[in-house]
Amino acid sequence: MEIYVSNSSPVPLHRQIYDALYCAVFVLLPIFTDNTAFVTGLSVLLPVSAVSAAVSADKKDDWTRYALACGLSPETAAAEKFLLALCVAAVSVALWPLAYFLRFPEAVDLSGLSVTVSLALASAALAVPLSYKLGTERGRLVLGVIMLALLASCVALLTAFGGSLSTAHPLLLALPPAACAAACFGSFFGTARLIREQISCP
Repeated sequence: MEIYVSNSSPVPLHRQIYDALYCAVFVLLPIFTDNTAFVTGLSVLLPVSAVSAAVSADKKDDWTRYALACGLSPETAAAEKFLLALCVAAVSVALWPLAYFLRFPEAVDLSGLSVTVSLALASAALAVPLSYKLGTERGRLVLGVIMLALLASCVALLTAFGGSLSTAHPLLLALPPAACAAACFGSFFGTARLIREQISCP
């Protein structure tokens, strides 16, 4: 089996340093503000930014069309972008417990982790197909509006029901991430269909 990789240039070192500092700031902010929602916001920003940049680079070089002409399937092309989004999202999910522990070492908040994982998965489920469907510029704008609404809704819900959620059964808290993970599967097949239609695959 042959494996094709993106033709995009490697991420410059200064960009990697910038991203690392960006994550560090978002982890440190909860220590001074008593609010871990900053890291939850990171779970939205990182996947959307990574997917937008990757799809934009691929479209600029027409890499997807070339890869599919060489035998890559639309499903594999879609899986590549989802893998990128989920790997980047995993960074923010891993940073959330760290930020929470640094500020509240004596407490446990599974509800906040559930929301963070859910938003990270929802970001991947929305970012990949919308970037292909609308293009990276329009897609980024639409995603920004959607994610802002999601974040505002989560903040409102956590404010209203945070006390109840903190004592909820772990299985109940696992339902939102599970639903968002299922949405990723549906989004994956939708993205593969979009790629097939755009590249006119048989």
